[in-house]
Amino acid sequence: MELNIYLSVPVYILINLLLNLCIIYYCIVALIALFKYVRCEWQAFTSKLTSQPRGRVSNSYRNDPRNRYLQTDLLTLLKGDVASAKRLLAQQRRKNPGQSDNWYLEKVIYDLERDRR
Repeated sequence: MELNIYLSVPVYILINLLLNLCIIYYCIVALIALFKYVRCEWQAFTSKLTSQPRGRVSNSYRNDPRNRYLQTDLLTLLKGDVASAKRLLAQQRRKNPGQSDNWYLEKVIYDLERDRR
């Protein structure tokens, strides 16, 4: 009976240690994601201050929160390849001028999903 008590204490300590390590790991992952988000928002903010719009520029991406989700979906489909996303969007803009940013994003996402079936 006494042997079980002595074995249960180290096992209890080990389980608590593992749980604490898991909590620390997820906190670090969350902090990394937060820093990436803040960096992305900061870059977008500073690029708006420094860049001058050329020609006709759509502002729907600033006003439409659904646009951010579409951008995220597109980058997820392309495994984070921003250059390919820009190229596909530019190609759709040339093929179908005058549409909204959301339309172009939806079209590119639809085409990618259709091609993967």
